[in-house]
Amino acid sequence: MTRVQACHQFVMTRVQACHQFVMTRVQACHQFVMTRVQACHQFVMARVQACSKLTKASKSPWDELAASLHCKLIANYSKNRVRTEPGIELATYRLVTSGLNHWTSSATIGEDRFR
Repeated sequence: MTRVQACHQFVMTRVQACHQFVMTRVQACHQFVMTRVQACHQFVMARVQACSKLTKASKSPWDELAASLHCKLIANYSKNRVRTEPGIELATYRLVTSGLNHWTSSATIGEDRFR
């Protein structure tokens, strides 16, 4: 093996190691972000369900008004969050396309009601 070939092999080994290192970090970062997105959606959907139960359980018009205002506040927060942080919507789309429909179907249906 010549010096040029040895040098080439050395460089290629380092490039492959670097690529592997970077891809591992990218995957870890993606998993971290997706975990946070799932937690955010679960939080919002729990609040939406609580609002729905509160609205259905209300006895007086005042209770119903208070419940609907609270639901609107949460809905507006969710819409504004998606508008100001486009990565949230993009991550949701990635979840849907990655085959996690059992989780995202209820989350996206819940969000679509407020758009």
